Amino acid sequence: MNPVLKTIQERSSIRRYKDTPLTEEELFLLKDAVLAAPTARNLQGLRYYFITDRSIIKQIDQRIMHHASDEMRASQKKRGSESFFYDAPLGVIITAGDQMWPGEDAGIAVGILSIAAQSMGLGNVILGLPFMAFQEDDPENCGKLLGFEEGEKFRIAIAIGHPDTEKAPHKKNFDLIKDF
Repeated sequence: MNPVLKTIQERSSIRRYKDTPLTEEELFLLKDAVLAAPTARNLQGLRYYFITDRSIIKQIDQRIMHHASDEMRASQKKRGSESFFYDAPLGVIITAGDQMWPGEDAGIAVGILSIAAQSMGLGNVILGLPFMAFQEDDPENCGKLLGFEEGEKFRIAIAIGHPDTEKAPHKKNFDLIKDF
């Protein structure tokens, strides 16, 4: 089987990581991969915040928890983690301004990061909930913590690390595909 297709088929969302930092080489390879992601009209308006400082991830987690519903808190507790980044040694926040198709560009970039991480033997989980830590109407939003520029907005995040669990990829539902 083609190795890229094999990597895609093997990937699953991992929510438990070993307490092992990523190496400088692993970080470089992930950065290099995400910078290869295409953007609409090659505007390259995305920004990538690679966060390995656990105190920063903890502050983002605390802000998410501040806005989280009781149901979300209970779900997180049930999953066995107080961190919305699942204690991964790397959290990547992807942002963009209001250029054309910022959400689509961020989706492509996080997909590339996810497959790149999987190909390197790293686990990952794509995250939307961190948006709560970056709400513009929140005077304590974490955009200031990371130094977001004017107009820069959270788009999506991903947690990456050495997996401390195994999980089978989700089952495929071919009924979701419509042929014409």
